[in-house]
Amino acid sequence: MNRILFIILLLCSINVCQSRAQSISGVYTTEWQWNMKQKTNWVNQLRLDMSLPLGKGNNSIEVATLHVAKTDDTIIDDWQGFSNIEADNMFAAIAVLGFMHEWKSGHVFLGVRNVNEDFFTSDVTSLFLNGSEGIFPTIAASYPIANYPLSGLTLYFDVTRGAWTFRNSLYNGVGYNGWKRHDNSFLVRPKKDGIFNISQLEYSHGGSHFFAGAAVHNRQFPINEDGEMATAEESFSHTTCAWWIYGEQTVWAAADRSVACMAQYSENTCRDNGCRRYAEAGCAYADNSNECGLSAKYARFHQGTECSVELTWRRQLNKTIALQPSFQYINNDNGDFAVLCARMSVSF
Repeated sequence: MNRILFIILLLCSINVCQSRAQSISGVYTTEWQWNMKQKTNWVNQLRLDMSLPLGKGNNSIEVATLHVAKTDDTIIDDWQGFSNIEADNMFAAIAVLGFMHEWKSGHVFLGVRNVNEDFFTSDVTSLFLNGSEGIFPTIAASYPIANYPLSGLTLYFDVTRGAWTFRNSLYNGVGYNGWKRHDNSFLVRPKKDGIFNISQLEYSHGGSHFFAGAAVHNRQFPINEDGEMATAEESFSHTTCAWWIYGEQTVWAAADRSVACMAQYSENTCRDNGCRRYAEAGCAYADNSNECGLSAKYARFHQGTECSVELTWRRQLNKTIALQPSFQYINNDNGDFAVLCARMSVSF
């Protein structure tokens, strides 16, 4: 009922402020998954975004909601997550809700937000479907933070000077997406959930994009032999850190065509966290209508090592519709897996 009331209020706000709205948009993504044997799954995700300006200045209210529906549980026993949209069924989970101030060289945001809004993804990595393209498993598998589909109260800012950008976010240490008293995105519980901070420095110029960053959490969440993370009630005070570096470079360009290569590496300072080490290398070709990519990933989890390869092709049919098949081969201590996905995205 609370979620339904929230959607009604959101729609009313859109109706009242539509004439002044900077943007109202959405993306519907549907994905068919097959494990090359007998199991299939169908995942649907709808994201709705809205920006409402306040007065005549550079202030606005930012809103984004997530809606997910799927037919079955995951079809393979992988650890990184082969699909970056797969999540439990949910309606009107908050991805973003808060106040944004923008000036010539930066932004400040206060409200509910998740880490995927501001960190980790780039032009090349955003092409691939694997879950580790959105956030390094050294972080996602080690801390129950505001990572998709969870969110949490956040103070975020970024500053840009020429080709350099610095970003920083301070979060509640645990992410949520429920609407109950003890399970909602507005909770601030530093004693129980801890505090989580991300800092990232970026350099972007021409066909190159480089960034390096670090994430710090002041609570330890024990991991069992199966890689499952303990709850906040079982955590204890212990500060650990994960750091990463990323490089992306265009190596060939002619008219509307280009080829870019990328490499990234990340480590967690604590061997008892969910993932100790992660590395990836890949390349992508792009023109006006097509993007093709190949990447290889390595992750050292608490319960073992996982390696994977992804080959994908995204075809932009028109301004709103894109089709994308993807093949992934994954190997870990549970076995060898092959997954074929077919994704369609509709923007409006």
